[in-house]
Amino acid sequence: MSAPTPNWADLPVATPGLVIDLDVLTHNLDEMAAIARDAGVSFYPHAKTHRMAKAGQLQIARGADGLCVAKLGEAELFADAGIRNLFVANPIFGAVNAGRALALSRRVDLLLATDSVAAAMTVGDAFAAAGQTAQLMLAIDSGLGREGVSPDKAPAVAAAIHALDGIELVGIYTHEGTTYSATDRADLERRAVAAGESMVAVAEAIRAVGVPLPIVSLGASASARAVAHVPGVTQIRPGIFAFNDVGQIALGNATLETTAIRVIGTVVSHPDPDRACIDAGSKSLSTDLVPAAAHRDEYPGHGLLVNAPGWVIEKMSEEHGWLRWHGDGEPTPLPVGTRVEIVPNHVCMAFAMLRRAAIVQDGEIRDHWDGFGPGASE
Repeated sequence: MSAPTPNWADLPVATPGLVIDLDVLTHNLDEMAAIARDAGVSFYPHAKTHRMAKAGQLQIARGADGLCVAKLGEAELFADAGIRNLFVANPIFGAVNAGRALALSRRVDLLLATDSVAAAMTVGDAFAAAGQTAQLMLAIDSGLGREGVSPDKAPAVAAAIHALDGIELVGIYTHEGTTYSATDRADLERRAVAAGESMVAVAEAIRAVGVPLPIVSLGASASARAVAHVPGVTQIRPGIFAFNDVGQIALGNATLETTAIRVIGTVVSHPDPDRACIDAGSKSLSTDLVPAAAHRDEYPGHGLLVNAPGWVIEKMSEEHGWLRWHGDGEPTPLPVGTRVEIVPNHVCMAFAMLRRAAIVQDGEIRDHWDGFGPGASE
């Protein structure tokens, strides 16, 4: 990997603006692809992180087997961009969405998600009526408490879904989001391995009731490096790893040098020595804190101000980041017009809000990548 972009804040981008270092991004993609390859698992990076056609195409070119997405709209747009293996890792329901999925399945190798017999039936009805079979993945709750059936109920639900017309249940999946609460590296490893082993046990229980189940899929950048090597796991779906953010830095998965993205903002107000405002607010950075409370003293606020140490983005409104001095001694001046370099706490939200990124290589802007518009949210 070449040296990361120096002086991000000096790049000629309008603020608030998104900047990606192409060499760092490529390094991150290659690293995770090698982990998947060495572990013998398939690699479907979660593209809802960026929702950019060029980023998705680069991920496939650098070793991904397909892309994971969160919405049918995202899948349709990535299919338009030439991606041919897609997993919509979010339960879909109803005749309208099932019809869209059926049309998409004629263009790409498509995996769909469910966590109920009722929802799966709406998909199966549409596919069976067309003489087709939908490949479904059953969501498992691995502790986050979001979507997904509990492990003890999974065999019965899986058997009922697999028996539906128009359906082939091919795997189980989870988002092991509880790993983001890890307090240190040892805790992260323990949580990741436990999540992987739990999913493998669920798969074995489902197979025991007569459902062939070739895919066991886990998806979190926090844990991907560990779960890839758990025997019986067959697929990983990390997303943030490609760019990294403060959450990944806090967990020890990344450094500033391996963080490929920055939001550039400008100081627009500095009325008192200990407070200032920048033009990057919640519409640029979101209001997310670092996921694990244990790391919030070390990484306070709503993003890391790389070139303004001691200053913290203490509060957000839509168009303002409220900076307060938390450093030792007298506040470092932040004259109006100062450009600041920010690593987002949660990179997915920066992409979703700003949608366009300047692509930098060797310190110069080489390209611009545009994100999908509102249609991707459908």
